[in-house]
Amino acid sequence: MKKHFQILACHLAFFSLLLPAAAQDYEKQVADTFHSPRISALLSDFGAHRDELLSDWRTLAGTFAPSGQEEPRARYLVERMREIGVPLASIDRTGNAVGIIKGNGSGPAAAFLGTMDDLATVADMVKERNALPAVKEGRLLGPGTNSSASSVNLLGLAHLFTAPGIHLRGTIYLVGVVQEETGLTGIKGFLDDHPGEIDYVIDATAGIGHISYGAIGIHWFKIHFKGPRGHTLRQRFPNVTRGIAKAVSRISDLPVSETKETQTFLNIAMMNAGRVYNHKPDDGWFSVDLRSIDNPTLLETKRGIFSIVEEVAVEEDLEWELETYSESPAGQIPGHRDSPLVRIAEETVKIMGYSPSLSNRGSSNMNVGINRNIPSISVGGQRGGKRDLPDEFANIEPVFAGMKLNFLVGYILAR
Repeated sequence: MKKHFQILACHLAFFSLLLPAAAQDYEKQVADTFHSPRISALLSDFGAHRDELLSDWRTLAGTFAPSGQEEPRARYLVERMREIGVPLASIDRTGNAVGIIKGNGSGPAAAFLGTMDDLATVADMVKERNALPAVKEGRLLGPGTNSSASSVNLLGLAHLFTAPGIHLRGTIYLVGVVQEETGLTGIKGFLDDHPGEIDYVIDATAGIGHISYGAIGIHWFKIHFKGPRGHTLRQRFPNVTRGIAKAVSRISDLPVSETKETQTFLNIAMMNAGRVYNHKPDDGWFSVDLRSIDNPTLLETKRGIFSIVEEVAVEEDLEWELETYSESPAGQIPGHRDSPLVRIAEETVKIMGYSPSLSNRGSSNMNVGINRNIPSISVGGQRGGKRDLPDEFANIEPVFAGMKLNFLVGYILAR
């Protein structure tokens, strides 16, 4: 009889692993952790690091770090992680700032991502200002405060995950990633260096309230028109600039899907042709930023763009070429909406007193994790505003709340 009970217990344990995520009591799991004496005290005492982290944030925000030139921020993050208590911190071959907090090795590995790069326009304003952002009425004021909010998250997590009494089975990676704005290069390099090692990716975009769990597809490319070079006083046409103008106008009028299942976004942001007033250039280009949550729709819209370009090239007697910058497909992990990662994050947002909003069309570093079938989310919300403007600002309290949120999610997953 005892043997039969042992067999039954084994079967019950096995089938419990097959229960749908919705049947798991994540609300209780999060509540038990949040209200436990150790965690409650830790989160309460976290305020002692506020001034220090605010100083870190201001320094990071005032550091010139356009996409592809993030090394000063990376060096700062590595140095501060070591000072806080993460000795395994270094800059990897891609340029990412990586800190590793090892557990006992029997649990999963979670990678927390912080964006280090600024848009080129924001970085130029940071450089021109040449001063640290001011703190006023609960905000950090000035260019660079939004991206650096993501970076300083990592330092807050370094304090929390290395606090006395915090013991983990799994490993925590704190990763300041390069080139989020220009092709998601940093996260691709990090995951390439850690094949099969990362069980969860949490993109800490700073703030609290919003969770993305699916990836929108992103295609970035340039269309080049090529034609004969010549002086203004010579033959007027063909002229690549007219080809660019016609193509941009027609592509801008191209219908894109607005339905929920196939929603698509199209933007032409950059154009370039010629260097002087009195010559026709022989090469000119424009950029295309094309996004959709549906890969077939993404490709169909792309074919529509190429059809217009070919049509214009014939009309204007020009040649054209495609220059691909980056392609990130749309992706969804089946059942991910009700996975432990998403549900734990959702319940944590709730217990911290915020209303969660969820989306399956993330557009950040987490997209790379999704496309590699690694359970991934981005978490943020209420971070700030007016990015890419001189009066950019970031909200202090939501950013600090986001640090606690990310810690709780990682602690529950890796303890």
